Amino acid sequence: MKTTLILGSTVIDMIVRVPHLPVTQEDINTRSMTMALGGCSYNAARMLRLFQLPLFHCSPTGDGVFGQLTEKLLREEGLSPAVRVKGQDNGCCLCLVEDSGERTFLSTHGAEYGFCEEWLADLDPAQLDYVYVCGIELEEPSGQAMLKWLRDHPGPQVFFAPGARLMHLDAFHWQQMEACRPILHLNEAEACWLSKTGEIEEAARTLHDRFGQAVIITRGEQGAVCCSAEGNVQELPGVAAEVVDTIGAGDCHAGTVLAGLKLGWPLAMAVDLANAMAARVVARSSARLDETEFDAVLNTWRKNAGKDLPAEGKCGIL
Repeated sequence: MKTTLILGSTVIDMIVRVPHLPVTQEDINTRSMTMALGGCSYNAARMLRLFQLPLFHCSPTGDGVFGQLTEKLLREEGLSPAVRVKGQDNGCCLCLVEDSGERTFLSTHGAEYGFCEEWLADLDPAQLDYVYVCGIELEEPSGQAMLKWLRDHPGPQVFFAPGARLMHLDAFHWQQMEACRPILHLNEAEACWLSKTGEIEEAARTLHDRFGQAVIITRGEQGAVCCSAEGNVQELPGVAAEVVDTIGAGDCHAGTVLAGLKLGWPLAMAVDLANAMAARVVARSSARLDETEFDAVLNTWRKNAGKDLPAEGKCGIL
């Protein structure tokens, strides 16, 4: 099986639970504060690892305090950093989670948002099936170098998750990404902004026509709408869940879809399972699932969906 290249950031999330977002000069007592690994690429890479699929996690770490801590935690999970950047530290993300479960991010960027083509010099693109890219990294000065690498190596399929800051990418960035013909994974608000339409199925078709590939649009508890590479639009229902927080749900969804596509599933089947995985993530106070939770979601989904699949081995299941 070929390897999936994951490009992007791993950061330390400082998760602060508050009754509501503060206003100027307001004093608020927090509900709690915890620390965990986060970042779009890390969250997506973790899902592929839970599926026991081969990946190359190109997520740089610096040599400062946050960088050392990030590297230590990644190694403990079997996602050893492929790149170390000397003389820089990693950033961190202050995640404010309100009682409603909605989150607001205050991010400090560091070494984890950089990219250098030399980091991939020993990687054979012919051995790659997919390349995962998050839009936040493309904002950085090295974003052009990342886009250049993608254009220079057109073999693997690009899987692009633009993220909530997609409006900060200029027309030139979007033109270069269009040339890569990526699979798009984004939420409803992002899809409507990018397609300049307020109707979700129309947004899916518009983006399919523009980028020339499959489009996945998440809708929270309402599930997702997807448009296949052939242009067929389908709505997949969500899974009911009591929302604790929404951190990492989109990344978990993207990673699950990518895993399904990597193993040859139809798009709708991959999205259906992704809806179930994301529902479990929002129901817990963490952006990630452990192996026990992952197995529980997978087994329940198999039973409810009536999938005639092997019971042993993650790769066999898919």
